[in-house]
Amino acid sequence: MNTLHFKYAVEIEKTRSITQAAENLYMAQPNLSKAIKELENSLGITIFRRTSKGVIPTDQGMKFLACAKQILMQIDTMEAIGSPDKQRERKMRISVPRAGYISKAFSEYIAASDASDDMEVYFCETNSLRSIENVRENGYNFGIIRFNTAHEKYFMDFLAEKNIDCQLLWEFQMLAVMSAEHPAADQEDLTYGELSAHYAEMAQGDDAVPYIPGAVEKLFAENRPAGTKVRRIYMFDRGSAVDFLLTVPQSFMLDSPVPDSLCGKYGLVQRRCDFPDNHFKDLLIYPGGRKFSEGELALVNKLYEIRNEAAFVEYH
Repeated sequence: MNTLHFKYAVEIEKTRSITQAAENLYMAQPNLSKAIKELENSLGITIFRRTSKGVIPTDQGMKFLACAKQILMQIDTMEAIGSPDKQRERKMRISVPRAGYISKAFSEYIAASDASDDMEVYFCETNSLRSIENVRENGYNFGIIRFNTAHEKYFMDFLAEKNIDCQLLWEFQMLAVMSAEHPAADQEDLTYGELSAHYAEMAQGDDAVPYIPGAVEKLFAENRPAGTKVRRIYMFDRGSAVDFLLTVPQSFMLDSPVPDSLCGKYGLVQRRCDFPDNHFKDLLIYPGGRKFSEGELALVNKLYEIRNEAAFVEYH
């Protein structure tokens, strides 16, 4: 299997056109089509299908492309090890959702940095559409966006429209995070309906989906008991959110699984919180065709490392 073919497939996904991808790759269209066919035959799957909107990945193709992008980034990491142009200056702008594993990965990345390096890093916690805007318009190196999988198609179309590449960082179910003093802290198998009916919710404020206003609120409203009063506090900054949970113990927030070390540090617990649409994804996003620097790759690898720390834990 030729990893060069991975780059071809990623370029086709980005442009949604074999013709345009061939131009970008400085190769003849028949040669590109042949290379993709060879790749599909070696994998035993169909990666792309033609539609009225262009060439788009199949379900199996999307899974392959997520893996391919990860492999290509690892190759970039290996190549950077021996690069004679290794830079000692780290200037970085990243835009992310409020999430425990992200903040821990970022903190550990900074802590491991060489004290002799010049460093200027902007770490912005905000919602998904603002992160896309930051990457597309405001010079951010990369970002992370979070969405419910029910809205995935809209986000993928929007990223393609903005010429932004992406790769899967994590697919997960939200947990309910709360103070250890919360009345429900010792209960197992909670539901969002039960929690939202009795306690205030600390929300991310990520209530926008491309092309369909109000989609996020509609999703959560459908999972609240009829007649429930809405008690939600919107806060982007994670530090302020944690302070609120501890100060107002009868509150909770939904989050991706949080590393146990952070829960112990802040006196928090996390519980399973079932509701029908509890399926979310975090995607790493970056300008189309952009290559990551050594420092950026180190941070991305740290994100995967801390994700694994939280992912392989059984929650109750």
